[in-house]
Amino acid sequence: MDKHSILEKFGFFRDASAQFQSAVANVAKYASVAPGTFLYHQGDQCEKFALVGAGDIRVFKTEAAGHEITLYHVQDGQACLVNMLGIFLERPAMATAVVDVTTEAVVMPATSLRHWVESEEAMRKFVFESMATRMIDVMVLAEELAFRRMDQRLGRLLLDRFASKSGPCKVITTTHEELAKELGTVREVVSRLLKELEREGAISTSRGHIELLKEAWLKKLIK
Repeated sequence: MDKHSILEKFGFFRDASAQFQSAVANVAKYASVAPGTFLYHQGDQCEKFALVGAGDIRVFKTEAAGHEITLYHVQDGQACLVNMLGIFLERPAMATAVVDVTTEAVVMPATSLRHWVESEEAMRKFVFESMATRMIDVMVLAEELAFRRMDQRLGRLLLDRFASKSGPCKVITTTHEELAKELGTVREVVSRLLKELEREGAISTSRGHIELLKEAWLKKLIK
């Protein structure tokens, strides 16, 4: 991908006037970011605004004991709520963002975003819609934390991961530690729950891999 193909994924750019497109393209910089790269840490000032063309960025909170919980993922054609809030409020980031897979994006100065939100209706609409979508994600997470058991949350997470796979044999590559970070728990809890699912015949596990055997069983679990 290049800078222009990434920008074309976003309606505020595609449908904008030639003058505004030129202004955005002039300040936007293409970036390819390797897995494991931290875009910002909790407490950092966000000096740049990112639009993801392809890839996956995980945004998470860390508690005092070091346990992590994933708030949401920023993927193709999306922007980050924490990034935007840090820019608009001019306050330190309230979470941390790390690249999960190689991510291609464009980055722009925070000052440009603040100016465009004031002057361009299409940009205001994009920002508000992005914020609303992310707020729904966070509200769903809060609901799951409050009302769902950990085995149900793990079942939903596994089903979401398997849904991205095609073919009769669905296998995901992940570790117990990675799943624990997504769910905001410890590895030992995830390991115990996976063993229970394996005993029920719903999945099969091997080092770094989980295979789906009984999708209907997982769907029944999360109801």
